[in-house]
Amino acid sequence: MNLVKALEAKAAEAPAEPGPAAAKPETSAAPAGDAGPPIPVAVDRVRFADGEVDFSDLSLVLPFGAKVDQFNGLVQGISSERASRATVKLEGRVDQYGLARAEGSLSPFRPKSFLDLTVTFRNVEMPPLSPYSATFAGRRIASGRLSLDLAYKINEGKLAGDNRVLLEKFTLGEKVESANAINLPLDMAIALLTDADGKIDLSVPVTGNVDDPQFGYGTLVWQAIKTVIGNIVSAPFRALASLFGGSGSEELGTIAFDAGRAVVLPPEQEKLKRVADGLAKRPQVKLVAEGQFGAADRAALQRRDVAGAVGAKLGRAPAAGADPDPVNVTDAKTQRALEALYADRNSSEALDKFAADTGKARGKEVERVNAALALVGRGSADGAFYEALLQRLNQTARVPDEALAQLAAARAQAVVAHLTTALAVPAERAGTRAAQAPGEAQVKLELDLAAK
Repeated sequence: MNLVKALEAKAAEAPAEPGPAAAKPETSAAPAGDAGPPIPVAVDRVRFADGEVDFSDLSLVLPFGAKVDQFNGLVQGISSERASRATVKLEGRVDQYGLARAEGSLSPFRPKSFLDLTVTFRNVEMPPLSPYSATFAGRRIASGRLSLDLAYKINEGKLAGDNRVLLEKFTLGEKVESANAINLPLDMAIALLTDADGKIDLSVPVTGNVDDPQFGYGTLVWQAIKTVIGNIVSAPFRALASLFGGSGSEELGTIAFDAGRAVVLPPEQEKLKRVADGLAKRPQVKLVAEGQFGAADRAALQRRDVAGAVGAKLGRAPAAGADPDPVNVTDAKTQRALEALYADRNSSEALDKFAADTGKARGKEVERVNAALALVGRGSADGAFYEALLQRLNQTARVPDEALAQLAAARAQAVVAHLTTALAVPAERAGTRAAQAPGEAQVKLELDLAAK
């Protein structure tokens, strides 16, 4: 915009003999426009040869300055005509080894009505950009190189832009106090984004209205970056879908289990394989498994407790690590075992009352198993009563909260063990976290990612 204003002022002056300056405008007459500048302007070409551009920004927490030298290129077709489009092609050197380019077209006197511009930066040292990171992130930049591909379009005040950012060997330094700094776990975000080659490749779309009095390009870009980082930190498996194999990646953050068990099932093992592949691409990331439990787990442990107690009365101990045999309510000896267990956990009188109440509720007296006949394998034909008796035992079985917490911990340990043994994830990159209080009636385990 300063260049446009300078050209307007120059065109309003009387012609003068050009000096040795690097930029030499070639002017011609142009008809006046109703909404144009006071004096019609048309400049065929402005060429820049081996120039220098000094830039400073004193609005930041740390004052910033930069220089682009070996500045070459041209701006062509500058005109005050409403429909005119000026083309831009510029290039310069940033510091010792950096490169800056700009190419595209714009309405020179009404850039808010039309602009289509691409700007490219390559191999720019990042520590000098610390004033910007200090202002908006509250941190200096310790090291890194930056490459940018910026594509911006403005149509009648509406801005649509895409920022492709590539950071190499990027690390943040010490904190700097700034009222505008975003409150996000930046170290975590950097670890999630940095690949095995030490690169961060990020796309940051930007939209806005340049006619808005509150419009600020820098604020807009940092707000977009804040949104991108926030999404990555809050839902890494969804935000980094390509890292974990594309579609369905959001499901990788949850590992399902059978109720009451801590065995990693084959479909979940496939999920963990994708997670392990993703971890291999992010060397600074550690996986944290948080075991959880739900109402279905308590019910499953209650059923297991009763089945185990019935099996013990029948002299049927399960194999090590195996579940007890299912309870067969039509078997005579099992019917006797159920009655004995209920009497043990309550009383004989309570068993008699339960049988009487059951018969009364259904309008038919309960037929209980005969002890003598049970010895020869003849049980009661009233299987419904013994099913109800089993259900009551299951509902009233005592399962301490410690058992549920232990189940949750066992699930987390099973996931980590599978990652480190079957999938060769280094032990220091997979850990567990204590289970939280159950919030939902789900049987699952939550996976999270953290900076190593």
